[in-house]
Amino acid sequence: MARDLVSEQEGNSANAISRLQYHRGSSDLYLESCKLTDRRYKDIRDRHYVPNSGACGQQFHFLIHYDDEIVGIISGGSAVYSTRNRDGFFRITNTIRENALNGIINNTVFRLEDTESNLATLCLSMWRSIVSYLWEAAYDVKVFGFETFVVEADYRKGTLYIADNWKFTGETSGSTKSHHGVGLTGGVSKREKSQPKLIFCKWHKDHREPIDQVYESSWRNETPEQKARSRRLERFRKSCVGRKFCAVKNKVLLVR
Repeated sequence: MARDLVSEQEGNSANAISRLQYHRGSSDLYLESCKLTDRRYKDIRDRHYVPNSGACGQQFHFLIHYDDEIVGIISGGSAVYSTRNRDGFFRITNTIRENALNGIINNTVFRLEDTESNLATLCLSMWRSIVSYLWEAAYDVKVFGFETFVVEADYRKGTLYIADNWKFTGETSGSTKSHHGVGLTGGVSKREKSQPKLIFCKWHKDHREPIDQVYESSWRNETPEQKARSRRLERFRKSCVGRKFCAVKNKVLLVR
């Protein structure tokens, strides 16, 4: 039964790209799926105000193309495990936390180096449509929301998220739990101070309730099913790299 489910999910992922139509004509704005190690991505990532410490967990990364130039990057990753204001907005309880969090995408990085008016809002809107489509195809979960965390400064208030109708839900507590030295056989996590961040959240257009859904992780890579799932994810990610996407009225399209 488990192998049949993995085979079905692999078929769904493999067909996710082939089902997409091509955008007719040219698109001035589109996103190119790329690897975290792509030099073009890394060059811009290293100029972001948050230090580049890599990424782990679920993730998709994109180059932002506009008027035939690469003008920025944007990424989606796994939701943070727990933060009170985010949990309150999405009504995440301890009962559903483990299953629901996979349906929230964290906008982990967004750097735009073109300051044209309204471009940031257009990028965010397009990214939400594209990353949701790829996320659901890759991880076989429904996306119901988005989150992001902004380090406040005089010139950084999260206004581009507000322009895209994200909701400011409060600030983080200014501490985080460190898991250095914690392994499967033991260890002690400890709470460390961190810089408070502004929290912005947004529901997916099709949802207003959290979704309690089972997600079969493959990070342990121990059982035959986990190994098969890991291979499926790797094949799908590779099939996405270099693909160019745009979104018109929330419909995801390929760009030639």
